[in-house]
Amino acid sequence: MINSRTKGASAEREISKLLFDELGIKLVRNLEQSRGGGHDLIPDEGSLLDAFAIEVKRYAKVSTAQLRGFWKQTTEQAVRVGKVPVLMYRQDRCDWLAVVPLHVINSDLSTSNCFDSVAILNLSAFCAVVREKT
Repeated sequence: MINSRTKGASAEREISKLLFDELGIKLVRNLEQSRGGGHDLIPDEGSLLDAFAIEVKRYAKVSTAQLRGFWKQTTEQAVRVGKVPVLMYRQDRCDWLAVVPLHVINSDLSTSNCFDSVAILNLSAFCAVVREKT
């Protein structure tokens, strides 16, 4: 049986590798996250992902209520460091998904971090949005 900390670390390494393969950006695990309550992954400074506070979740199944709770945690951590919240999550036997505020996709849309003002993107779409921002 894998404990949740081990599973979380494994998920962070998995998404870091996938984002590196897609964007060529190295992400490192935030080893201070459990003490300081910060986001999970830290990109190279000045990279395309530097504006984002990335939180990673990996669960067997994710309910809408859980997703809302994850988003609340993600936004609180992002606001603390002045970055845009991004929640990367994956359920068992499913692909990675990214939850982002709508304004990340289109700056004319709501700048709210409320869960009702988010988009859920697959990994390829998230990477396309990140590339578009340059």
